[in-house]
Amino acid sequence: MGDYWSQMYDWRNKMNKFMGDDFWTDFQDMFASNGPLVNLYEAGNELICTVYLPGIKKIDDVDVYIHYRTLKVKGQTTMDIKGYQNVQEEYKHGPFERIVELPFPVRDKPIDASYKRGILLIHLHRLIESREEKKRLKITDIDES
Repeated sequence: MGDYWSQMYDWRNKMNKFMGDDFWTDFQDMFASNGPLVNLYEAGNELICTVYLPGIKKIDDVDVYIHYRTLKVKGQTTMDIKGYQNVQEEYKHGPFERIVELPFPVRDKPIDASYKRGILLIHLHRLIESREEKKRLKITDIDES
């Protein structure tokens, strides 16, 4: 699955170079309505993602995937109000999938996630890539021993 995410990220970067960095913002509202609402909060090297998920019966039925700069949340919400017909629906229920680009790459560990009162909270940390030069590994030729 990791290779898929890398390919999608690479494809998006190529499209940004071709169409301009703001190309996707024109479509952001269309994509946002396809899944639960997400808020992102940044403080230094930390990121808090909150996902609005009312109607989760078992939190184990929600899948969260984090890869580099991408958050994917997938699952199903249910709203059982027996004997009534839906007259107005402003937030969707049923199966959902939401993919969000994060403002910076994040580490695989530590990641903390909790669910309370309809809000999924995910605490992430910035990936700090090493700026050290790669060191050449010395290879011992056993045949010359």
